[in-house]
Amino acid sequence: MSVNKTDKPQPFLQWVGGKRKIVDQLVQFIPVNVNNYYESFLGGGALFFHVKDKLTLYLSDINLELVTSYNMIKKNLDEVSKLLDSHKEQHSKKHYYQVRSNNDSNDPAKNYCRFIYLNRYSFKGIYRVNINDKPAQTFSGRNYAKSDIASRLKQCSNLLAGTFIFATDFSFIEPQQNDFVYFDPPYHKSGEKFYTRLPFDESEQTRLRDFALELNNKGVKITISNSDTPFIRDLYKNFNISTIKVKYSMPEHNKTADEVIVTNYVID
Repeated sequence: MSVNKTDKPQPFLQWVGGKRKIVDQLVQFIPVNVNNYYESFLGGGALFFHVKDKLTLYLSDINLELVTSYNMIKKNLDEVSKLLDSHKEQHSKKHYYQVRSNNDSNDPAKNYCRFIYLNRYSFKGIYRVNINDKPAQTFSGRNYAKSDIASRLKQCSNLLAGTFIFATDFSFIEPQQNDFVYFDPPYHKSGEKFYTRLPFDESEQTRLRDFALELNNKGVKITISNSDTPFIRDLYKNFNISTIKVKYSMPEHNKTADEVIVTNYVID
């Protein structure tokens, strides 16, 4: 895989736990000479948007709204841009909360532009839903006029051409020998409360490890990001574990800390 360092694409979504700040470090862990690229727990897709190659690309996430938004950008960019321009004309705190509470549209394009708009102007890009699975994001006050969303959407749409994007649990992907899979799950002890109303707890972390073992037995190359905790280190004790430094942006984690990068191959 090759990376264009002069014109790094930027994700069109901000996503808590996203990898924009450490993507240069992550790229160093990607193996060479692999067949296909899989990225589960897609989120903001920072690693995918940073890496350019000629492989077949499979992107997935369990969040249906998120996945459909990617497909809208891929297939219906003009319609998405037009609807987002409409939000730009009305953008305010009042409009934001009106959009958040209005979920009765039968128009798929309007629904997924609503998702993109709420995401981009929510506090820290935190995806929250309440117990009824309704949006519960908080308005950030970000200045819409200074947003570069239009050019970013066009760039992302071009990069998504030719990819396969689908909504599914991570365990339903089907990579084969010498394919590469990047897993970026909700982090242990920090990511469980974001993302969806269903917690990604230690039983889910263990289920991901078990699936990684299945893929390893098939000859699939795997990279996994996670918190540097004793539980995660013990969970992946039979894999290769590297440590990287990360600057957190969440208020409760405004510090530099260690994260682990787990692989089933040796980094050269």
